Amino acid sequence: MQTLAIIVSIANLLGYWALMHVDPTFGLLHPRGGMVMLGISLAIANLGIWAAAQPYRSLNARIQLNAAAWIWLIVQGGCTAYLYSQANTS
Repeated sequence: MQTLAIIVSIANLLGYWALMHVDPTFGLLHPRGGMVMLGISLAIANLGIWAAAQPYRSLNARIQLNAAAWIWLIVQGGCTAYLYSQANTS
């Protein structure tokens, strides 16, 4: 599960990198932090998945951490895909 989360995070970052080449309004630090903030938020989501794998946590906490982190990874991927589809390709 942790390896899959890392692969999804890298795919999200590569998708944003492709978006940066299609639309110049997206960059490393813009808008609102750009790829840097996306990378930080994906790292936090990966930490949540890592924390969900620790056996000393309660089952409820592990399920909540895992679900929240995967929702964040999926939402970020969907948003990047949407932005790419709406990008100015001219």
